[in-house]
Amino acid sequence: MYIYKLSELSDHEHLHFGGKAMSLHQLIKNRLPVPFGYSIAAEAFEDGTLSASAEKELSALCEKLPKNYRYAVRSSAIGEDGEINSFAGAYETVLDVSVDKIADAVKTVANSVSDDRVNVYADNRNTDLGNIAVVIQQFIPPEFAGVLFTADAVSASAAVMTGNYVKGVGEALVSGEGSDGSFRLNTVKYEYEGPDEFRPYAKKLFGYAKKIVGIFGCPQDIEWAVFGGKIYILQARPITTLFQNKPDEFLINDSLCGDLLLSKTNVGEIFLRPVSPATYGIITLIAGTLGIPLMSNVCGQLYLNISGLCSMLVSFGFTKEKAINALSELTGGIPQNLEIPIYPYDKKIFFKNIFRLIKEASGHKDKTDYGKDFKNRIAEVGNQIISEIRSASTPDELHGLWNQKCEPYIKKTLRVIATGVSLKTLFATRNKLEAVCGSELADRLLSDCSENGNIESLGSLWAIDDVISGKMSKEEYTARYGHRHADEMELSVPYPYEDPGFPENVIEDYIKSGIDVRKMKEEQEKRRAEAVETFKRLYPAKSKWLDKLLKKYSEAVYVREKIRSDSLRIMCVIREFYLKAGKLTGLDDDIFMLYFDEVENYLSGNHICAEMIPIRKKNYSMQLAMPNFPSVICGRFTVEEWQQNGAGSGYYRFGEACSETDKTVITGVAGSCGQAEGYARVLSSIAEADTLEKGEILVVPAANIGWVKIFPKAAAIVTDVGAPLSHAVIVARELGIPAVVSCACASGTLKTGDKIRVDGTAGKVILLERFIQVSKNQT
Repeated sequence: MYIYKLSELSDHEHLHFGGKAMSLHQLIKNRLPVPFGYSIAAEAFEDGTLSASAEKELSALCEKLPKNYRYAVRSSAIGEDGEINSFAGAYETVLDVSVDKIADAVKTVANSVSDDRVNVYADNRNTDLGNIAVVIQQFIPPEFAGVLFTADAVSASAAVMTGNYVKGVGEALVSGEGSDGSFRLNTVKYEYEGPDEFRPYAKKLFGYAKKIVGIFGCPQDIEWAVFGGKIYILQARPITTLFQNKPDEFLINDSLCGDLLLSKTNVGEIFLRPVSPATYGIITLIAGTLGIPLMSNVCGQLYLNISGLCSMLVSFGFTKEKAINALSELTGGIPQNLEIPIYPYDKKIFFKNIFRLIKEASGHKDKTDYGKDFKNRIAEVGNQIISEIRSASTPDELHGLWNQKCEPYIKKTLRVIATGVSLKTLFATRNKLEAVCGSELADRLLSDCSENGNIESLGSLWAIDDVISGKMSKEEYTARYGHRHADEMELSVPYPYEDPGFPENVIEDYIKSGIDVRKMKEEQEKRRAEAVETFKRLYPAKSKWLDKLLKKYSEAVYVREKIRSDSLRIMCVIREFYLKAGKLTGLDDDIFMLYFDEVENYLSGNHICAEMIPIRKKNYSMQLAMPNFPSVICGRFTVEEWQQNGAGSGYYRFGEACSETDKTVITGVAGSCGQAEGYARVLSSIAEADTLEKGEILVVPAANIGWVKIFPKAAAIVTDVGAPLSHAVIVARELGIPAVVSCACASGTLKTGDKIRVDGTAGKVILLERFIQVSKNQT
């Protein structure tokens, strides 16, 4: 068969229905008011003519279509109404067609693939013509018909939606021949500006537009019609002047998809390198499961979408100012007086996804038999599933294992993450202490949160002494910490437990370093005890209050660190699934160039996606070779423009030059209290870690648990991105190492050999003396 209802298209992925039809399918699937209809697949046409079998299908369809309706027959060519090209108005459209004329209309539309205007458009856009599919829909005789742009087509700002309409059929408007009215919809706080005759329909259209943007994840060009007092959605496609992503080729730059504020804080520490297609696909899938506009991809480098999170909170009823304050601990150092762009967010998406996640996780209880204490057995269950993955012998067996074991495990773990961390306790404790005793004493009180190194971020370093002394076996160490490393969230990078030389290599490096972590911890515990004594002497009435507050804070830090460590078992399971899929299909490590749905298709026998592997490998290699992008991006970002304007590592706004190399005082966020003076060692990756000399000040774009092994050698730590609650900062506090994070441009401003002073209490880095390289000609 070649002809299917628009609501059924995703069930027939072996056929091609084109951009318009698939967009309408998604709208119908998400319960938008779309006129009912059918799509004829591109495979039904041979040289612009319906095949005999398809023509027979069409005749049968026309026999059962209601005769009292009129119909619209439109093109849905492959590549039309897509992310890169719209082909708007290029192909023929036949409107107001009776049932007996549908076959003729289909021929007219199909033959338009050879029209001059189609070829001219393709030539101007430097794109190939795709095969044509055709959509047949109920025709809506409109009272008003129009278009709505959900963002500005030049600046990408989503603060205002703009629309135009005509009275009657909208073809004149779409073709640019005329307009009877225009209007604006202010999105942050809904307000309509336009003719009174359209006011009764504007708010409903606004609600539909928000939902459509949420469905497709980018600004939309929406065609709509009003008939009988009801709004119908006729079409939705990306605004092609903004949306330039090519996910098939793994060329993605979300900063071009809207006016966004993006930050590497809390993301840059996790993803220290550009992500592979496999990792990006999984992260997008997980974020979609939670319904949170969390991350954005800029040429492989991931960012926290501050605009998205702020927009979500505003949709929950926060004022913009309260939303920004609520995110302050999470976002770290955002340039002052910076306007955070806000866009419409449909909160129903979030609640729908969260409720579904909880329901599905609960529904798998009997089938998976994880038990009530699953949150304490995440690692154990993950290892059991990995054993089963490694034992799978056929693609079908592996695919079935994913559906029966892996997916339920991931969803239950996500549920633990979503419900198990008290961020309120972590964020509020410092504020409560500062209100009583000021920031300096508050920092000292929060500088030591664990007993016997029991937090996970420090544990991998702390436990080495236990292995050396025989208190812990190497097998136990591997089971507990073999999944932690600098690139632990990147699926294409092996975990330490996969290395036959682990943990012997870690133990050897530790012994060579001469580090005494336990002594550093003991000294820090003494300093914290002194801070507690000082507080109780100054505020004796709050002695018990302090004990209770610090105990609760320490417990929250422990739980957060434990859940973070356990949640990484998700990535271990997924990596093992990918590795096994690579072996069973013969793709080996090339499997990491595929998105997850493509891996599923490949296991099921659909190998079309393999055609994209060479171009993705090429583009991913280019991304790995790129320097670290700015810590904060506002608006549209291109590598070429950034490099022309100085390629700074700090804050970047489109069109502004970078000027950070002359700074003598760098302001960041206080991470770990104390002061240190010494010579900077600026490193760009963990591969350079061995060059750090004891007593030097470590300066890096970002640091995570993979860097912890060299922290004890550093006199202080300075990072471009980071937050007071990042895992690396917590370790610095535990060991009493002064740290300033979220400096934005430190690794670009400072050079190895510069003499600097780090004030971890004030959150400042002072350049005392520039290192001057003496050339051989001068000596």
